[in-house]
Amino acid sequence: MRLKLLTFTAVALCLAGPAAVADATSATADAEASASLLQNPRGCGRVGSVLDAAPEASMVLVPGFGEVASWTVDTTNPEAQAWFDHGVRLRWAFEHKESVRAFRRARAIDPGCGLCAWGEAWATGPNLNGGGTDDDSLRAGLRLAQLARREAGGATAVQRQMIDALIQRYSGAKASQGVRFARAMDRIVRRNPDSPLIAAIAADAWMLQADEWFDEAGLPKDRGIVRAMDILEASLAKAPDDPGTIHLYIHLTEWSDDPHKAIPYGEKLARLAPSASHLVHMPSHTFYRVGRYRDAMRSNVEAVALDKRYDRLAAPPGGITGMPLHAHNIHFGMGGALMAGGAEEGLALAEGFLSTYPDIPAENLWRQLMANDAYAIFGRFGTAAQVAALAEPPETKPVQRANWRYGRGEAAARAGDAGAVRAEAEAIRAIREGDAITGAQAADMKDFIEVSQRVLEGRAAMLEGNATAAVAAFTRAAEIQGQEEEGGDPPIIWFPTRRSLAAAMLANGDAAGAKAKIEELLTDWPMDPYSYFVLAEAEAALGNTAAAEAARAQARVEWIGGEMSLKLA
Repeated sequence: MRLKLLTFTAVALCLAGPAAVADATSATADAEASASLLQNPRGCGRVGSVLDAAPEASMVLVPGFGEVASWTVDTTNPEAQAWFDHGVRLRWAFEHKESVRAFRRARAIDPGCGLCAWGEAWATGPNLNGGGTDDDSLRAGLRLAQLARREAGGATAVQRQMIDALIQRYSGAKASQGVRFARAMDRIVRRNPDSPLIAAIAADAWMLQADEWFDEAGLPKDRGIVRAMDILEASLAKAPDDPGTIHLYIHLTEWSDDPHKAIPYGEKLARLAPSASHLVHMPSHTFYRVGRYRDAMRSNVEAVALDKRYDRLAAPPGGITGMPLHAHNIHFGMGGALMAGGAEEGLALAEGFLSTYPDIPAENLWRQLMANDAYAIFGRFGTAAQVAALAEPPETKPVQRANWRYGRGEAAARAGDAGAVRAEAEAIRAIREGDAITGAQAADMKDFIEVSQRVLEGRAAMLEGNATAAVAAFTRAAEIQGQEEEGGDPPIIWFPTRRSLAAAMLANGDAAGAKAKIEELLTDWPMDPYSYFVLAEAEAALGNTAAAEAARAQARVEWIGGEMSLKLA
């Protein structure tokens, strides 16, 4: 996956916490790391260091994070063992700070538990969310891993080998730490192929050390990724219900040439870890890639609810807004709702997003971009009163301000008011050409804003019956969106603008061209119901009655919204 247009949003492929995004958008090093993440789509956001995790004494052990088999460690205290096991569960649920707290709790109960120190060292270090790579975290990881080696007199030989491997992860030349850890874990898993935990850690290590996972055809670009796939698939054949292994497998297959392989595992992950919001969310990565937009929406509606439940039960520091992946769940759900026509669910998610994050910092570009989906939902599904009630963002937030205008423009298009649509498009143009957008990322921000402008210009032209002008406007939008590959998890531009272009081409008398355009985009946006609607109209115009009916049937598979219109495609 490559998104040249959105390089500036790559501070998190999914979502980082507010502070992490603010830091990333202002630091050259993080910007470079962000660009790397675009080439290597990993987890669900940059979560930063876990060294500031809250005191462990106040932590609550919430059940339902997966029935990971207990990995007996060097403690005779059952409570310490229980907290160790919970730390493992939380680590695979990508609750990194909570995982560190759990391992610290285990160590507090039994200070002599070497593997409890190993667990804290493991959870402190690098992860697929981009955290744990700062020097302070690496130093803390080494200190804890060395403590584990000193204390682990009662550990098994395999456990001592894993401690030594983790020391490799934190010592020596920084550039080779990741690959040395992966190789060490690979040797261990080859000798112990029946342990899901060992297999998952080894696969995770190979995934972390690779700069790029796949090429544009979805084929591996790194031998470590081939090895990670082999490890995970061999482990799943023996332990098909292990949540951590399934989690990693979804991430690894998501941008491979066959994301469908993860479907049977994703379909059961929520049942295996019913309280873990991120694991309940995870199947939506696969669902979105294969075109199951309703399921992607519903997975995240449930994940959002689970975040709130965890806040009530465990009262983690920072509450909902302190959960670095909460907004990612909302964003993913909104994307699915927009694609599936899920008005009720979408409006609830959009309201939740804007009320949870009412004052997005001006420097937090990623979250301003995410807000585009919230405004789009109000524009596509909201009542006139709901749209009118949306507060106008200040001039210091030009991206969010343009998003607000875009939502109002979609609402005006739905009402058939071409003049109002044009007024919003013109307001967006003024934002784009104004002096509020500055800095190294200005060109990318202006590109993103121009897509909204051109879409609204095209909507107005379609309402006015000027298909030629609509084709021109949508062509420009699609050109920007398609500078490289479209996609994302979910895409930052919520729909394929090529489908609007196809609808305009059809209105302009080019049914064959419209059909070809839809067939082309469906490879990137499989099962898009609105695209199938446009295809049905094109087939009907070409006199292909059976093909038109087949396309209409396909449109109904994922669509739960109301009537479709070429003018709103």
